[in-house]
Amino acid sequence: MRAASPGSPTSLSQPPLAAELGRAPLVVFEVDGNLAGRPVSGDTDGAFCEAIGRLLSRCRQGQDEALSEHYRTALRERSPSSFRLVLEESAPARFVDVTLVPPNPEAPAAARLLAIFRDVTLQVQTEQKSHNDTQRLFAILEQLPGFCYTVDRNLVFTSSEGAGLTHLNLTDGQVVGMRLPELWGTEDLNYEPMACHLRALEGTPGTYRDSCMGRSLEYRIAPQRDTEGRIVGVTGVGVDVTEQERAREAQVKLTAQLRQAQKMETVGRLAGGVAHDFNNFLTCILGNLSLAAEAAQGDARVARHLSIASAAAESAAALTRQLLAFGRKQVIVPRPLDLSSLVERLQSMLKGLVGERISLRTRCHSALWVVKADPGQLEQVLVNLVVNARDAIEADGEILIETQNLELDRPTSGVGSELPPGKYVTLSVSDTGRGMSELVRAKLFEPFFTTKETGAGTGLGLSSVYGAIEQNGGGISVESELGKGSTFRVFLPQVDDELGQAEAPAATPATREPRGGSETILLVEDDPLVLELAECALQQLGYRVLPCSNPDDALHALGEARGKVDLLLTDVVMPRMNGKELAARAGALQEGVLVLYTSGYGEPIISDQGVLPEHVHFIAKPYRPAELCAKVRAILDGRRLAAQLEPGLAARGQLSGQLS
Repeated sequence: MRAASPGSPTSLSQPPLAAELGRAPLVVFEVDGNLAGRPVSGDTDGAFCEAIGRLLSRCRQGQDEALSEHYRTALRERSPSSFRLVLEESAPARFVDVTLVPPNPEAPAAARLLAIFRDVTLQVQTEQKSHNDTQRLFAILEQLPGFCYTVDRNLVFTSSEGAGLTHLNLTDGQVVGMRLPELWGTEDLNYEPMACHLRALEGTPGTYRDSCMGRSLEYRIAPQRDTEGRIVGVTGVGVDVTEQERAREAQVKLTAQLRQAQKMETVGRLAGGVAHDFNNFLTCILGNLSLAAEAAQGDARVARHLSIASAAAESAAALTRQLLAFGRKQVIVPRPLDLSSLVERLQSMLKGLVGERISLRTRCHSALWVVKADPGQLEQVLVNLVVNARDAIEADGEILIETQNLELDRPTSGVGSELPPGKYVTLSVSDTGRGMSELVRAKLFEPFFTTKETGAGTGLGLSSVYGAIEQNGGGISVESELGKGSTFRVFLPQVDDELGQAEAPAATPATREPRGGSETILLVEDDPLVLELAECALQQLGYRVLPCSNPDDALHALGEARGKVDLLLTDVVMPRMNGKELAARAGALQEGVLVLYTSGYGEPIISDQGVLPEHVHFIAKPYRPAELCAKVRAILDGRRLAAQLEPGLAARGQLSGQLS
């Protein structure tokens, strides 16, 4: 047996358990000064009574000095005492509460005391379980972003615990004694948190959401009852759901961006396919118009009609280029660029575009980081953005073009995608125009969407801007409010490349007639009209042309030529075999044969995301006969010059323009 500290009173909320404890074994012994005792009341015939008898016997034998001292003190001082002991003779051990009631002070010295023994093992176990549950609850609350509290019927805090209190600048128990309305700052009975607590006091649990100190909180409220089932207050659990809400908002945003990207990709594929077919038609139209114009040089009236038709075809070609730009199907040649230099180079031309009633200002950073993009595409992007700004200004106004360096330390939303952290160069075009609504901003970059009057615009300008920026690895954002103007901001990632001669603007193509030659050209084109046009144009300049409408015929013709083909001019997309595969098989039949690819758009067969590999020769459709012949002549002359400078290079096929 060992002594234990007295147990504290325990509130039992379950009546069956209280009743069970009420039936716990109890026995009363009468004990004399020699610690001899006999049971006089209670469970005098049970095992518990026998265990107490053995305990008193050990005390008389001096085997339990601590218990003996309790008895002697009570008899000597004639004062009652209570303590708890543990009976360890059985397994598991039993806890016993002992109350010693000494005789009256006037009683004779030989008077006996009453010793009341009560088995409280179940009570101790219940208390220990309650303590463990409480500790477990506190441990959970310390780990979770939440807290729990209780208030009485007057809505006065009686407890508050949990790690989530720190986000509210509170500590455990700090609000105890304070009324909930003081914390809310209102006594309004219709205020949802107040109403929810009042309903709980009437027996109805509930939930509500609130915010405090910039945090979003979700509360679960329930009635608090005493052991007899009466509602004495409210128990509340608050969970900090700020991060969940942020994650949910981010998920919604990402889902919207994904849907927008998928829609733009789908429309882009459709637009690219349409542009591919139209470019074949336009190649034939523009080419035959050029040939007809040469034949009609002596007839001014016919030449005028042909010139008008040619201008219309060029406008159609411009539309297909915009479709290809939107669909990211153009073949591009990225170069290291300084955007400030590009803006300054175009400034005079842009001022002519906007007119005298609109002020055009530039604010260019003098030490701009280098970006890598296709110069022609970026020039078109800037022109389209300035024209869009001009059209948004109804009377006098201002357009501001800015360039600057920007380092993003977190992901930033653009149109249709999210820009990762990193260094960027921004090109901004701001206007003081009428601005736009959120509905217009949502559709702004979709092809054929326009707010202009019918016939005043194609709706492809901004969609081509979007596609060009995406193809060059950047992003674009829009800020606008009705009546407050708009700002379009282009983001291009900074690169470590150095500026060189590539920074200079592309030279204007020569207007003189292309030179011809006597070389043999293997021409492969599955469109019969384009095949006839290209054959005619090349033959007029003296070339020997072997026309083929499919790759199989081309390989047969190459074998018959016995190594005398100087250039393979092939379309990229053809039935059964594409241009790249044809060039590879042609190279096996005739080592080092030059290759010039042509296509209506930048298929992944010859380019990665539209970026043309170095040393690959390509001419985009639609082309005019003069442009085709100039390209052919430049490739043949390049081979001849390289062979003169470094003998054997041409023979090894390093200048063939073939794709590996």
